[in-house]
Amino acid sequence: MYNKLESGPGLIFLSQIIVPKVSLYNYSNKQDLSKVSKSLSQLKYNLSLPIVCMSEEEDKFFLLTGFPIYESAKKIGLEQIWVLLIADKKNEAGKLIQQFNLQSKLNEIVIDSEDFTDFLDFLNNPTSPLTEIHGIGEKYSQKIVSKRPYKSGEDVQKQLGSKQSLKWLTAYKEWKNKNKSPT
Repeated sequence: MYNKLESGPGLIFLSQIIVPKVSLYNYSNKQDLSKVSKSLSQLKYNLSLPIVCMSEEEDKFFLLTGFPIYESAKKIGLEQIWVLLIADKKNEAGKLIQQFNLQSKLNEIVIDSEDFTDFLDFLNNPTSPLTEIHGIGEKYSQKIVSKRPYKSGEDVQKQLGSKQSLKWLTAYKEWKNKNKSPT
């Protein structure tokens, strides 16, 4: 059994996934679950990979993470989802979950020079909805406006603080991507 199975990403049928009989899972954000279902329905594949490991049954895998993704896929009628398979038994695979969580935190959006140029234009534009950016409230919005114009990234960091401006830049990119018109 599983002689040639290797750890890594793969596409498996939902019917191959064994979920715990007693689910202690309680994800209360119904809006996020609805968004995941809608995204899966449109894309027909998942972007985040639930982790599975081997079971005693051939061609069956225990679900270790990603229960909401599994449930959303099932709800909309997908037959298969992408998973990260750990080619080991449940006890050994469970030890890797902590490492997975650590690495997931480091998998952040990459900021490029075009993003920073757009952000600079956004900060300098008197009609920009500054408070729509996560972390920019009315107080910070007034501070941003009072220090205009910003000439460069260094100027933004000097005037508003490097850590804070980086957080806002990341939040701006997420906001921009979320509000982008579909093409």
